[in-house]
Amino acid sequence: MPIVTLKNIHMSFGPQAIFDRLNLKIYPAEKVGLIGSNGCGKTSLLKMILGILPPDTGHVQQRKALRIGYLPQEPVFSGEKTVLEELHDSAQEILDLQKKLHDSAETLSKLHGGELKSAMKQYDRLSSEFEITGGYRYETKIKEIAAGLGLEEKHYPLKTTQLSGGQLSRLGLAKVLLADANLLLLDEPTNHLDWNATLWLEKFLKNYSGAALIVSHDRFLLDRLVCKIVEIRDRGAIVYSGNYSTYRQEKGKRDLELGRQYEQRVEFIEKTRDFIVRNINRKGTKKVAQGRQTRLDNLLKANPDFLEKPKHTRELSFKFAEVENRGKRVDAAVICKNLTKSFDGLTLFENLSFEILTGQRTGIIGPNGRGKTTLLKLARGQREPTSGTIAIKKSLYIGYLDQAGAELNPENTVLEEAASVIPEMLPEQMRKRLGAFLFVKDNVFKKVADLSGGERNRLALCKLVLSEPEVLILDEPTNHLDIPSIEALENALQNYAGTIIVISHDRFFLDRVVQRLIVLGADELGKMTPGRFEFITGSFSRYAELLEQRALERVTGPQAAKPKSPKQDKPRKTTPPELKQFNPWSVEKIEQAIEQTEAKIKELHESFGNEKVYKDYKLLAQVQDQVKEKEQYLELLYRAYELKTSNR
Repeated sequence: MPIVTLKNIHMSFGPQAIFDRLNLKIYPAEKVGLIGSNGCGKTSLLKMILGILPPDTGHVQQRKALRIGYLPQEPVFSGEKTVLEELHDSAQEILDLQKKLHDSAETLSKLHGGELKSAMKQYDRLSSEFEITGGYRYETKIKEIAAGLGLEEKHYPLKTTQLSGGQLSRLGLAKVLLADANLLLLDEPTNHLDWNATLWLEKFLKNYSGAALIVSHDRFLLDRLVCKIVEIRDRGAIVYSGNYSTYRQEKGKRDLELGRQYEQRVEFIEKTRDFIVRNINRKGTKKVAQGRQTRLDNLLKANPDFLEKPKHTRELSFKFAEVENRGKRVDAAVICKNLTKSFDGLTLFENLSFEILTGQRTGIIGPNGRGKTTLLKLARGQREPTSGTIAIKKSLYIGYLDQAGAELNPENTVLEEAASVIPEMLPEQMRKRLGAFLFVKDNVFKKVADLSGGERNRLALCKLVLSEPEVLILDEPTNHLDIPSIEALENALQNYAGTIIVISHDRFFLDRVVQRLIVLGADELGKMTPGRFEFITGSFSRYAELLEQRALERVTGPQAAKPKSPKQDKPRKTTPPELKQFNPWSVEKIEQAIEQTEAKIKELHESFGNEKVYKDYKLLAQVQDQVKEKEQYLELLYRAYELKTSNR
C-alpha cells in the first residue's frame, strides 16, 4: 500500500498551470529521485505533500500516522537558539518522555507500599518506552549525524545567527535526519556539502528504513541510491524504474517512441483526409467518405491533443570556440613549484609541486575550506603565496567562472553584460547568442541583480564562451544549474580542446570531464587532514575505488588476500601486543571484567538522560569519551577471551 497518493492533481499560479492531471504514488522504504528543469514545480510538489500548498483540484492522501521530515533548500531558524539546542529540538518526543521519566523517579522517593509498587510499574513502563524510542542513544546519534555532515563540537554553543549559509543548511539536514520520520522530503540535500559529507549522507540514506523523495542534481547520488526516478514534465509526473543512468536510457527510448507515435498519427490523419477529399463527391464511395469524416471528427473531439507534437523542454545548446594547434602543443600550461600557503596559523598546502600540460583536464577536490579556491586565486595572481610559485603560461588566454558570480556587474542588463565581452557585436547577433543560454525575448533586459542563481550561472557561461579562452578555470560550474544544463556544459567541455582546471563537488560531472585529480586537505581515506595533498590519475570513480580499497586494507591488512601454502604447519597463535596485559588473567577473571565493563557502559548511556549532562555540551563530550574508551576496552576483553578459550 502506498504511504502517499497524489491523484488527478491540478495546480496553477495565476494563468500558468504547473500541474495538470498529475498522478503519483510513494511506497514504504523506497528511495525516489525527483527531477525536472528549473521552475517545473519540484518544490511545489513537496509542499503539496506536506499540505503547505493545497492543489486546485485533485486529492493528496497520506497513510494514517505518517511522520514526514522536510528539508527546504534554505532552512530557516529563529536565531535565538544554539546549534545544540536546535539539534535537541528535533526529538521533542524523546525529551518529553525524558521529563516524564525524571518526574516519575522523583515521585518514587515520596511513596510507600502499594502506591510505590504501582509507581514502580509506571517508571518501568516509561523507562522501557524511552529505551525503545532510542532515548539512551540519542546524544550519541546527534554527535554522529552532526559530525558526518561537517558540524563539529566547537559549533554546538554557537547561536544559529553565527553560522554561515552552508552551516545552516547542514544543521537543517541534521535536524531532519534526527527526527523520527518514516518519509523524508529532501530538497537539494547535497547543496553546501563537500564530497566527504555527501558520501556520508549517501550511506545514511542507504541504511535508512523509511521512504525518501529526493530533489537533487547530484546524478552520482541518484545513480547509487534511488530505485526509481520521477520526472516532472509537461505538467505531469513520469515514473521510470531504476536509477538515474537507467532513466537516461529509458527516457531516450520513450522520446523516440513518442516521436514515432506522433508521426503515425499525423500520417493517419493525412491519409484519412486525403481519402475523404478524393471520395466525398464520388457516387460509389460517398457514404464511405462521409462515415470516415464522422469517425475522424469524433476522434479529434474526444482527443483534442491527438495532433499535439511531443514537447521538448528548451535546453542549453552551445560549444566553445576551437583552440588553435589542437593536439600539437605538449608544453606546460600551468607550472607549480614548492608552493606553500598559510594564513591565520593554518597551512593549506606545503611544498606543492605539479604541472598541467596544454590540453589536460584536471579536477581539484577535497573538503571545504582546504584551499581549493585559494589555489586558483594563486594561479591567477589574485593572492600571494607564502613561498614557492605557481603561474599560468602568459601567452594563453584565460577564461574564469567564479562560483559566487562576482565577475558579473549587478547594474547591467543581461544584454549589456554579454556585450561587455564583444562590444562590437550587433545587438541582434548578441541576442541570438544569448538565446542559446535560454535568455529570450524581454529576459535580455533583466538586471543582473534580479537574476536567479541559475540565470546568473548561465549568463556567466555565455560570457565565458564569448571570450574564446584557451584555458578554462571553473569554480563549481554546476552550482544552480538544472540537470539538462549541466549535461549541456559537459558536452561542450568534452568537445573543448583547451586546458581545463575545475573545482567541483559534482562527482558525475568530474567523471565525464576530467582526466586527473588533485586532492587537497584529505588523508588516504578521504578524511579531512589540513595541508595534505595527493594526485590521482583518472576520474572520481577511480578515486572512490581507491578509497574503498584503502579502507578495506586498513581493516584486513594488505596481505590478507594472499593464499597460504598448504604445506605450511598451522601457525602458532601468538598474543598481539595490545592483549599481552591479559596474559596473567584467567578466563573467569576476563568474564567478570566483561560483565563489569558492560554494566558501566549501560550506566554511562543512561546518564545521557540526565538533564545536567545533555544540557552541558562539555560534560556531554566527557561522558561520550568515557563511553568510547569503555567500548574499546570491552573489545580488547572480548578478543582476549577468544584467544584464551581457543588455546585451551
